[in-house]
Amino acid sequence: MNYKLTIIFFLKVLHLSMGIDYDGWLNIKMEHSLNCENGKYCNRGTISIKSIRTGTSVIDQITFGRTHIDELKELAEMDGFYSIRTICTSADNKETEFLSSVKAQDFLNSGLSDVISAWVLPSGAVMAINFQVDNSSQALVLGSNNYKIHSNFYLRYVEQAPVPDTASYIQKLEREREAREKGELKDNRSFLAKYWMYIVPIAIFVMISGATNPEQAPQGAR
Repeated sequence: MNYKLTIIFFLKVLHLSMGIDYDGWLNIKMEHSLNCENGKYCNRGTISIKSIRTGTSVIDQITFGRTHIDELKELAEMDGFYSIRTICTSADNKETEFLSSVKAQDFLNSGLSDVISAWVLPSGAVMAINFQVDNSSQALVLGSNNYKIHSNFYLRYVEQAPVPDTASYIQKLEREREAREKGELKDNRSFLAKYWMYIVPIAIFVMISGATNPEQAPQGAR
């Protein structure tokens, strides 16, 4: 048993689970724009995630035939895109749709290998799903009747930025204003801190006056 790999996997799972407030299943239906008889998109496969915390997934995809490859080659000749639509369904029965695309030529050059990433908030809501070509794969070898899609799926955690407590800050300002009006709030600032806005203009005026009207040097005795 490779203990090093086990420890790395445990740490990744721990990091993800600490950032996720919600756990539940997630199903991602994948559709693409190749060899579709009716409509623009047709079935490509599914990704099933049993637990958002662990990110464990099962990918089930169709096998490409010669018709799929021919359409990809036609798109590649036109410098076109291979489009994918994903429909996410979560445990709370919410459906979210995302669109993504990659260059058809790049997809062929990768040997039908892509990387699928789902970006999830701590609440469990899916914010985005995108497809990228796996550039480390080898080009597709033509001449077969069946071509398998090679996909790697990653569930990525999105950290939310802290939200400022605007309501509490406004209430604090209101309390300070009411206290000043009632005379309950004492101003313990120094003299300079209280009246600097009056002192600074006067000091600048004096400096400017001294620079424009220098005293003439006394004349020497004759």
